[in-house]
Amino acid sequence: MNGSKILAVDPGRSSLGVAVFEGAALRYYAIKVLRVPGTPADVYHAAARVLRSLIVMFQPTHMVIEQPLIVQQRAVLLSHVISALKTTAKRHSLTVSEFAPLEVRRFVCTDTKPTKLEIARRLAECYPELNSYVKSPSKWKRKYYERMFGAIAVGFMSHAQLVQETMP
Repeated sequence: MNGSKILAVDPGRSSLGVAVFEGAALRYYAIKVLRVPGTPADVYHAAARVLRSLIVMFQPTHMVIEQPLIVQQRAVLLSHVISALKTTAKRHSLTVSEFAPLEVRRFVCTDTKPTKLEIARRLAECYPELNSYVKSPSKWKRKYYERMFGAIAVGFMSHAQLVQETMP
């Protein structure tokens, strides 16, 4: 477990929530907007470019993805984003794992209803620097950062599972 870094991603067709964990420490978190006109090839290349820059910057050993529910009208673009993430990660020799959103929510919210807001509150308890995103009076701001909290949650869960797997 020593030396492992996790790059966690919550993909969307126009943005990525990203988080980087070094052990249990949350080192980086952000929303990365894919500024493209929306063609599948452009979206694919934009997602790959963002991921490559994060890999170069943080040198992770693992990438985890929160599997989106592909029921959106423009699911084709989302499938290209996910394909770009997986292909790019594998080209950089990262171990790639995926988790279902409900599985992640239940892991973070063990004893309460696993809502997006409750996940954000729980994560802010662990990482106080996230409080400003949770307690914002702006509904727009809270909605904008949901994808970032999704990435943090899936990274948090992945770290816990890696620790469990390496225990004797």
